[in-house]
Amino acid sequence: MAELWRPERLVRLAPAGAVACSALLPLVQVGLAFSYVGNGVGTGLWSLAATAAYLPLHLRHVWYAARAHRPPLGGWSLAAMTVVILGATPLAGNMWPRAYTALVVSFLLVLPAPWSYLGYVAVVGATAPVAHALGLGWAAAPWLTFSVLGGSAALLLLTWLAAALTRLQAAREALAQRAVMQERRRIDDDLRHSLGGALESIAARGDRAASKVAGREPAAAAEDLTGLADESRRTLAEARRRVRGYRQPSLRAELETAASLLTAAGIVTRLDLPRGGIPDTIAPRSRGALRATVTRLLRAAPAGTCTITATALNGRVHLVVRAGDTTETIEVRA
Repeated sequence: MAELWRPERLVRLAPAGAVACSALLPLVQVGLAFSYVGNGVGTGLWSLAATAAYLPLHLRHVWYAARAHRPPLGGWSLAAMTVVILGATPLAGNMWPRAYTALVVSFLLVLPAPWSYLGYVAVVGATAPVAHALGLGWAAAPWLTFSVLGGSAALLLLTWLAAALTRLQAAREALAQRAVMQERRRIDDDLRHSLGGALESIAARGDRAASKVAGREPAAAAEDLTGLADESRRTLAEARRRVRGYRQPSLRAELETAASLLTAAGIVTRLDLPRGGIPDTIAPRSRGALRATVTRLLRAAPAGTCTITATALNGRVHLVVRAGDTTETIEVRA
């Protein structure tokens, strides 16, 4: 059960949930079409046939929109859906205008503004007059308008929420990949400037020793070989020390990831780092505190701006996170 409620799984299930909810109302409408006052078997069958024709097109629009994509050839599928729904209006009974809910939702999901808004207003405004022309009294016809408004609002909210979750998950994965690339770049630069020079020196000394052995200068060659062994040991020790450091999280990478995540959420974030530099690593407890602060900022109302300042005092480094009227201080332990 815990696996079902993991955020990644919920994001994957959100589009399917939006599609399921979008299919529920039309299917209920078909079931009730046979029992409305003034409707008969004929109008119920027309309602069933028209729903079977337009519903797959509508669900296709919802599926793509919930995954934050425009449906390919969406204009053609929307045109076909419009022809089916409007063409069935005189035949599927006086409650058929409830199907306009799916039509206006697809308008907003497929068409660009302002055409989507114009189509939405036109169809919603025509719902009550069309229902009255089909024989529904003026006392009941306006309720169809409210039904279309309420149903479309609920379906659009579900679809746009699923799309927002999908975009957020994509942004999260992109930030994670960016953090990995930045860390790899940092390690590569560090190795090039530290161990790279030492390895070049070892290779040069080895070449000199080999040339002296070839020139039959054993004393000079022995001296170079001894120095070569000592330098190799120092370089090996330095390499081991740096590898141990790479296994620990990087403070700079954590700060840059936090700033990118907050900026992606609409909070303009600025890093203010001291000129003397910051520690290379951050302890797990300090990293957990920084991530908890970022999580609270993301869950709260948008603060507009945020500043993360690193200060060094008496040999200790503190992170000061200012967002709106709140200020939090985190001690960095390397």
